Amino acid sequence: MRTSALVLLSFLIVAATPAEERRCRTTAELLRELASATPGVTVVLDDGEYPLESPVTVSVQATASRPFVITARNRGKAVITGNTRLLLRRASHVVIDGLVFRNRGSAAVRLEGCTGVRITRNRFALKEEGRGSWVMVTGVPGDSVTLSRGNRIDRNLFEGKKELGNFITVEGTKRFAPAVSQYDTIEFNHFRDIGPRAENVLEAIRIGSSEYTLSKGYTLLRNNLFERCDGDPEYISIKQSACTVRANTFRECLGSLSLRHGNGSVVEENVVLGNGRTGTFLDSTGKRWTLGTGGVRFCGDSMIVRGNYFEGLTGTEWDATIAATNGDADYGEGMPLTKHFRITNTLLEGNILVNNRGGLEIGFDGAGFQGNWWHRPPVNLTVQNNIIAGTTDTLVKLFTPPERSRFIANIVHPAGSAAASAVPLEGVTVKDPRLVRVNGLLLPEGVKSPLKILTAADVGPDAP
Repeated sequence: MRTSALVLLSFLIVAATPAEERRCRTTAELLRELASATPGVTVVLDDGEYPLESPVTVSVQATASRPFVITARNRGKAVITGNTRLLLRRASHVVIDGLVFRNRGSAAVRLEGCTGVRITRNRFALKEEGRGSWVMVTGVPGDSVTLSRGNRIDRNLFEGKKELGNFITVEGTKRFAPAVSQYDTIEFNHFRDIGPRAENVLEAIRIGSSEYTLSKGYTLLRNNLFERCDGDPEYISIKQSACTVRANTFRECLGSLSLRHGNGSVVEENVVLGNGRTGTFLDSTGKRWTLGTGGVRFCGDSMIVRGNYFEGLTGTEWDATIAATNGDADYGEGMPLTKHFRITNTLLEGNILVNNRGGLEIGFDGAGFQGNWWHRPPVNLTVQNNIIAGTTDTLVKLFTPPERSRFIANIVHPAGSAAASAVPLEGVTVKDPRLVRVNGLLLPEGVKSPLKILTAADVGPDAP
């Protein structure tokens, strides 16, 4: 009995031990604390600049109850400068809180084989020197086993990226069966002003790559605000399986939210606002393109696009409001994972499309872009309970009719020069849905909606 009491007392003493705070005023003090990183220690940076002229590696194995924390005494007043990056390798439960990353180079924070790391309430505005991703979550080079998982990137501001790369990239281990990082959450961040347009590799966020097509990442991208993310034809590029994109707001972003690779991903309850914005781009062949603000484009199997709101978008074809394109390959044929695999078993449900240049576009075949013609139309596509209203173009456009597909209880309301569809479609009714403006959105009268337009006050370092 006495032994049990002593064990309990010892446990209570350990559990009650407060985190040890270590204050840094100079770069030398910061480097010393990072080199000796210890669970349960909070490193507090005084106001000022901390010039670091080489990468700094931290590999501490902390715990959820005793994390290793790097924080600013006053949020936004401790500034990391110099030609550096912070590399966390096989680290766990590290928190990076309230800093400003204004360093040179091409990266700010890189996670390799990390678990439970949190990057929160920071400002990223790098003085870029070359291509790179500002925050990278991936595996350890040469290690085919250690997988990143359960990391959280929240309430940060990312702004002003011009060089190739992404604000955030999520990848994983490279092995016989590549595995992407799992169960990471990206939420309540503010992303703005990435561009001008490049032909490729300037997405705001890229989750996965073609080699991770069949790897389930379970990444959650929610409650973020994206503004003027123009750098790539895909402002968000999902290239893994089982990703969820929920309740984000996209404002005036040239390009599309693309489910480019993978299967079983969900895009739901997002608000996509174009405000009629367009742009131009001169490509490497000398051709000038007119760029539009787009919605969701996808290929692959078992995708769900539901409950989203789209208004004022200017894109068509690749950048249509909802673009269910043809594919150029089917699974099981041994084709490279870089292909656009045919859409199969996908649900488009409960979306509202209002006053966009285009509407729902199905079966676009690529029109010979870069020599490509895609001839495999969507199969087993279910389109139900959507509302599409507009004054231009054809609201439901079938470039290629989908096979073995169903339209159920959809409402279209063409006005002006718009047409409902080129041919009558069973399950598509032409009538006025009686939309009313509620909290900035045109919604069916009397219908409660979870949709919300996020503002700068809802996201970023000073968000609740």
